Amino acid sequence: MNIDELHDLWDVDCNINSDHLDRESVKSPQLHAKYLRFLIQHKMKLSALTAEYNTLRQKKFRYYRGEMSKDELIELNWNQWQGVKPLKNEMDEFLEGDSDLNKINIKSAYIKGMVEALESILGQIKSRDWQIRNAITWKQFVAGA
Repeated sequence: MNIDELHDLWDVDCNINSDHLDRESVKSPQLHAKYLRFLIQHKMKLSALTAEYNTLRQKKFRYYRGEMSKDELIELNWNQWQGVKPLKNEMDEFLEGDSDLNKINIKSAYIKGMVEALESILGQIKSRDWQIRNAITWKQFVAGA
């Protein structure tokens, strides 16, 4: 699922049918379970990407320092680093500019956006019962009760 699909799904699910408030109030736990499942899936993806990033960062650190064996380089399908061996204070700059690490960072940022969107949706679902209660109170007021 991508962010647009999530927004489209929420656009449908967030609607409260004011003619059937009883059904809408019963739907809240189902919506919570649905979006909680999505949140957990995306948090797990984010954890996996973080672990992948950390592992690759460690390998890239060793790569730029020239500390990898020929077998490791062959296994990773990398050529030997031919540049100047960076100093410790320069290493962050090398790693921040590494395209492989940046690809993982981009994926992580996207998943973080999904997690934030899902957390916001769950917050709305938590307040859904309050919104339904307000709608019922308003209908009672308009009806003169």
